Amino acid sequence: MSDHTRHQDDVGAYLLSALNDLERQAFERHLRDCSDCQEELARLQPAADALPGSVKQFEPPARLKASLMEVVEREARAEQPAAAPRPRPRLRFFMRPAFVAAALLIGLVVGFGVAQLGGGDETRTLAATVDRAMPSAGGTLRVSNDDAMLRLHDMPTLTGTRVYQVWLKHGDHLVPARTFEVGDDGRGAVDLTNVKDADGVYVTREPRGGAQVPSENPIVSVPL
Repeated sequence: MSDHTRHQDDVGAYLLSALNDLERQAFERHLRDCSDCQEELARLQPAADALPGSVKQFEPPARLKASLMEVVEREARAEQPAAAPRPRPRLRFFMRPAFVAAALLIGLVVGFGVAQLGGGDETRTLAATVDRAMPSAGGTLRVSNDDAMLRLHDMPTLTGTRVYQVWLKHGDHLVPARTFEVGDDGRGAVDLTNVKDADGVYVTREPRGGAQVPSENPIVSVPL
């Protein structure tokens, strides 16, 4: 069994934090050198990031759930080998990429419908693009009128005197905003204001206290 075959079903479980520590570490080692898993992770990551910050979820129509689950089950049967099943926990089926994609689609479709009915504030969630040197990192920017919340995950914890700094792009200029740090789990969040007229939100690593001019190319980008 190839290394990719052994780990291809872990993409969904990894996105939903359903792997134990040993499985997560093994998958992350595999992910560094597997372009197929990197592409699958990148395909599902924006939906996974956007779902927790979306509008209040409601039960989707039974017809929608039934048709999606029919597709998932049909695909699972088609991929089932003739030999004895792999000795993995039964729960792992629900972490297959096809199942995760269907689950995320249910949530996003319902969230979109509720948002359309709700009206009012202009709220949108955008996926962040992270430097390729950090393949597991990602995040979202939730924009509501003139305010925004940037959430990142799996970012390296900075040591010494460096912190992450947010910049708002206006035309060709990057205007310094807030600095922030991430926890030991690589997660961080920062509230932003005055983003309505900005062309984008970017992140660099700067000396503690912040800088007036970026010292490096942005490692996180969210065009607006």
